[in-house]
Amino acid sequence: MFNIIASLSIVAHLTLVGLLLFLCFRTRSKGVILISAILLTSGIFSSIFKHFSDPYMDQWIAGEISNWLTQSMTLGEFVLTVAYIKSFLYKSLFVLGVFLIYREWRQGKFHLPQPQHREELAA
Repeated sequence: MFNIIASLSIVAHLTLVGLLLFLCFRTRSKGVILISAILLTSGIFSSIFKHFSDPYMDQWIAGEISNWLTQSMTLGEFVLTVAYIKSFLYKSLFVLGVFLIYREWRQGKFHLPQPQHREELAA
């Protein structure tokens, strides 16, 4: 059951990214490009961070590290703090992307072309 839900989640995520990439090429909007880049690279940056932080966490759990950080907070507090910072950064970038889209919309970048009258089409 979990594999089906995980697969559907991945398919939905890839569909959303594909739609956003289509909109990037269609509209050339800086906001849509920023949001697409965040969605595409968030997994990459998370895996890079995890690759470098896991050995440090393992040493912290084993008690091999003793510094100002390990003495001032627990491992759980550190993990929560990092999660809050990452969440804040991603949400801030999303808000910036939405602001850019709004600004471009206010400048008239997303207006649909006006339909032509039948008389003009016949000529």
